[in-house]
Amino acid sequence: MFNSIRKEFPIISSSSFRKGIVYLDSSATTQKPQVVIDRIKQYYEKENANIHRGPYDLSLQATQYWLQAHESVAKFLNADSYEEIIFTRNSTEGLNFLANTIGKDLLKDGDIVVVSEMEHHSNIVSWMLLQKSIKFRIEYIPVKDNYTLDTDWFTALVKKYGKKIKIVSLVHISNVLGVKNNVEEIFKIAQSVNTFTVLDAAQSVARIRVDVKEINCDALVFSGHKVYGPTGSGVLYCKRKYLDKLIPWMGGGEMVSLVSKNGFEYNELPWKFEAGTPNIAGGIALGVAVDWLSKRVESVGGWESIVEHEQELIDFFLKQFDSIDWFKHFGPNNSKAKYGAIAFNIKGFTFRGCKDVTKVENDKRGESISEFLNKKRIAFREGYHCAEPLHDRFGVGPTVRFSLGIYNNREDVIYAANSLKEAVLSGLS
Repeated sequence: MFNSIRKEFPIISSSSFRKGIVYLDSSATTQKPQVVIDRIKQYYEKENANIHRGPYDLSLQATQYWLQAHESVAKFLNADSYEEIIFTRNSTEGLNFLANTIGKDLLKDGDIVVVSEMEHHSNIVSWMLLQKSIKFRIEYIPVKDNYTLDTDWFTALVKKYGKKIKIVSLVHISNVLGVKNNVEEIFKIAQSVNTFTVLDAAQSVARIRVDVKEINCDALVFSGHKVYGPTGSGVLYCKRKYLDKLIPWMGGGEMVSLVSKNGFEYNELPWKFEAGTPNIAGGIALGVAVDWLSKRVESVGGWESIVEHEQELIDFFLKQFDSIDWFKHFGPNNSKAKYGAIAFNIKGFTFRGCKDVTKVENDKRGESISEFLNKKRIAFREGYHCAEPLHDRFGVGPTVRFSLGIYNNREDVIYAANSLKEAVLSGLS
């Protein structure tokens, strides 16, 4: 069944771009099924019009498709209503939205925002920027040596500071380690002191079932391009009880229902938070993408089958390097504790990152390996993966990362493992 799904991705199934490409960069962005590509094409060829504004058929139709896309996402996340779904450009915009709305509303000097040591930079820098105007503290839940978050540390923090902890914002699945955090437990502890909880679901929405009611988060963000949808599309979910009270981050067209020289009135939810002309084609196609994914998940037997498929591939890949001392896996070796991402280093080589690293004497540059893998038509990542504090926590330099999607199979993994071995042996000779 997974091989039939693979055929729905033209960049993988066709030879139009480097015949036989092995795509192992889905944590950065997923490829798009033909149905999503066709939907974007259809909009621009036959349906292009601005939403909300025109009384003519094309505009009315586009507005209806925009609404339906919000409804599809609400169903996908098990939200109460499409009114709790705000379309953004990506997870980063969603997190910055929350910092500039909820953050400004809840925080004052001396308060605390809690993140973790494994966060993506977007869930760190957005809060750091807000610190320039509000002198709150940022505390980091430590990552233990077994790559899990230290919930005992967090419990102690809550016991000590109580309601001074105003916001907890956590990644669901690490884009480096591939570990899934027990956010349900942490959020439950946080909500005992009325803390606002945020989930970064960028890496989880395409890999596991994400139900906002089961997780019981107050807000959630994800990027459309990581869930087989278009780039420039994203989602912010937030409970209505907060949205009703929030002051929008951006002002402009469509977020108001009335404007005079003396003031304005807000539009209804969620349009109150969607100022200006959005990425209409991208939003509509995102709705198609989550509907498509839901159907494909059902066709293979549910989310458990998606998880099992990826973990089997991870396990098979890691076993190719049993007893090989130059392969340095970064993360838990138990494949049952990993979702999607495999990060590693190679003894004797250093890889490019977004800052200089201390060179180990006689280390060779990793460009030769990266170039070799590229010539082998393998798509992958190297660097800190926008998670430098995590690398610093473990004293690990830039890593190579292979990451999986619904289209990957055992042949991809075998080819990647063999190519990596060939690259290293060539570099060491």
